[in-house]
Amino acid sequence: MASPPERRVPRKEVATAVQLDVRPSLLLLRGFVHRCPACGGRHVFRRWFQMEERCPTCTFLFERVEGHWIGSLGLNTTVVFGVMLVVLMAGTLAFYPDPPFGALLIAEVAIAAVGPLLFFPSSRMMWTALDLLMRPLGPGEIDPRFVKVDPERDRMGRSE
Repeated sequence: MASPPERRVPRKEVATAVQLDVRPSLLLLRGFVHRCPACGGRHVFRRWFQMEERCPTCTFLFERVEGHWIGSLGLNTTVVFGVMLVVLMAGTLAFYPDPPFGALLIAEVAIAAVGPLLFFPSSRMMWTALDLLMRPLGPGEIDPRFVKVDPERDRMGRSE
């Protein structure tokens, strides 16, 4: 008689912030300052618009799924539009009842033209940080030395 098939226990998901033992705000801050959100490593950009495929420090693969960077485009657009709204509102309120529409138009066009270019590296890394917060790290995605809490590794000594 054949033995029954071994039952697989699903992998318990642990949030990335717990796995890496960092606050979610620190992941986002690391991304904002163009560092690897997972380890804080530097030199993730070769040039302003050219990223490394993996973090040189922790080997984290930045593009976790195909099309990953579409989210950074949305984040970049949202932040630049937000800045444009704040400038428009502040300029209008500061000079109420007669705001300088010509100067505001020039400021808005300048922000629309330069803003996405300046915010590009931050949006790429912040989107990666948001992705890490939404989807926990999987096995082998990062150098194990950087993982403080690993459900697979930490359950090995326990009986189930």
